[in-house]
Amino acid sequence: MRKQISKSECRTARSAGFSLLEMVLALAILMIVLGVVFQGVSQLQQRNFAESSKVDTMQEARDFVDQMVRDIHDVGYPPSRVEAGNPSCANNVNVSCGLVFFSNTQIKYEADLDGTGTVYQVWMQLLAPASGNCPCILQRGVITKQAALGGQSPTYFTEVNGVLNSGNGAGAATYPVSLSGAGTYAVYGPVDVFDAYDVNATPVTGCTDGLSCSSIRSLQITANVVPTSMDIVTKTYPVVSITSKARLNN
Repeated sequence: MRKQISKSECRTARSAGFSLLEMVLALAILMIVLGVVFQGVSQLQQRNFAESSKVDTMQEARDFVDQMVRDIHDVGYPPSRVEAGNPSCANNVNVSCGLVFFSNTQIKYEADLDGTGTVYQVWMQLLAPASGNCPCILQRGVITKQAALGGQSPTYFTEVNGVLNSGNGAGAATYPVSLSGAGTYAVYGPVDVFDAYDVNATPVTGCTDGLSCSSIRSLQITANVVPTSMDIVTKTYPVVSITSKARLNN
């Protein structure tokens, strides 16, 4: 004898599982929630990467500037004023002539850096990439004076990338700034990388040997640097500005 199923039993059976429509809606909601979560995690990772890049850039620039200040202080510039003005100083590999070249994008100075009696030349310069536009590269290299007199150039082993300023000492940029993204970066271009001052704090425009550089009493370095990653919220590159001045020991 066939048993008849009541309407209440049918409703109970149907409510025991999910319909196809309910499963589709549940999956859609789940995907939306997961999408929001993953997007938040991705933005957090990008922000963390951008902040790490900014910190690394700041530390790199600070280390470079501190190295220059230590160099200038260690130079003991010059060994004596007599040596700086002595015509034989420039060709004597055993004598440090102190500061021997200055421009707003390059400086050269001589010193016994390691206490062994060997005279080295330290070159610091701003180098533009192949495009001819900044962000540029700030470099520091060391070579013995003997090798420098032989026509060799230093191997640059310390660099700061992302430098925006390349001032020519006359209020203009040596290399134009070309940087994608929001923000105005060209205003940093005219700032000098290197500045020199005499005993009266009057700017010195440039010098090419120990004798003409003997009037310089202090050097200043300024670096306006951008990291490799932009801020994902503002779509701009945060500019890190570092300035330091070193008084020459004469």
